[in-house]
Amino acid sequence: MLRVGLTGGVGSGKSAAAAHFRTLGAQVSQSDEVGRALMKPGQPAFQAITQHFGPMVIAADGALDRAALARIAFEQGRVEEINAIVHPLVIAAQSAWAETVLVREPAAVAIVESALIFETRFTAHGPVTDVEAPWRTRFDRVVVVTAPLETRRERYIARQAGSMPCETASADFDRRAAAQWTDERKAALADFVLVNDGSLQHLQDEVFRLYALLRLESADRASEAM
Repeated sequence: MLRVGLTGGVGSGKSAAAAHFRTLGAQVSQSDEVGRALMKPGQPAFQAITQHFGPMVIAADGALDRAALARIAFEQGRVEEINAIVHPLVIAAQSAWAETVLVREPAAVAIVESALIFETRFTAHGPVTDVEAPWRTRFDRVVVVTAPLETRRERYIARQAGSMPCETASADFDRRAAAQWTDERKAALADFVLVNDGSLQHLQDEVFRLYALLRLESADRASEAM
């Protein structure tokens, strides 16, 4: 099996790339989806977050108030407190998922889509020192999706249309982008870079070509392991 990390800045199109990888046959775990599941009432992240931040992050229906949590994260500068709770739980869940994929499909291309593959300082067991790079032990290959900053901003604003004013969405984009590494810094560490500055069809074509390479490498690894 080949373990692949798929990342990119907000608005880069990494989720669109992940969706097409899945269409082609890859096994895909999206960190946002895993995190949302762990934040449901009764789940580990929900319990830890509500204990840490108190009733202000619980909505009237008893679920986690994600908008309130976002305000705490970005307006109060407490992102790392939330990451320290959520990241180890998500990484542990994805490690368990990868093990099940390996048993079921030894030659699979198992892709984890996450915005913060390089940035996170956490493993399934907690934080690591500044000199370590935990992503190196999680993945065999890392793919970065890039796009010009203003293109990413426009995509994010369009995605938020109807839920917040354009000016608010632009400011929200800036806050989120500031918490991530630049495309250049990510690309310098990546094994593969997908430049998503054109049409969706162009991105899908690039994913198609890359998936053929990843699938071949995974098959070779599976043969060597037999």
